[in-house]
Amino acid sequence: MSDRIAILIEGVDETSEATQIERTIRDTLHEMVLPGAWRVTVRPSPVRGRWDFSFRSRGLRHTLAIAVPPSLLPSLIPCRLRESLNRFRLAPSGRVRIEQSILRAV
Repeated sequence: MSDRIAILIEGVDETSEATQIERTIRDTLHEMVLPGAWRVTVRPSPVRGRWDFSFRSRGLRHTLAIAVPPSLLPSLIPCRLRESLNRFRLAPSGRVRIEQSILRAV
């Protein structure tokens, strides 16, 4: 496991689901070849039936809500993570370039 990627999953009772969520997040971050340290949190939202999914790295912080049962999180999170990160400008190398002018969405 990489020390540069910290993943916190709360509120998922099934160990196998939590493991699968963590694995898909880690695989997606590695696949996108993202530089630097990342902290990702998945937890139940204060709004019933939703999950708060947040990720941050140096110069970037983003939080979004996902309204699905926990069993669907492993299939939906990678897509939403890619969509969110692809909104930011990609450097020619294919790596995400995070600029200071990015607005923080919360």
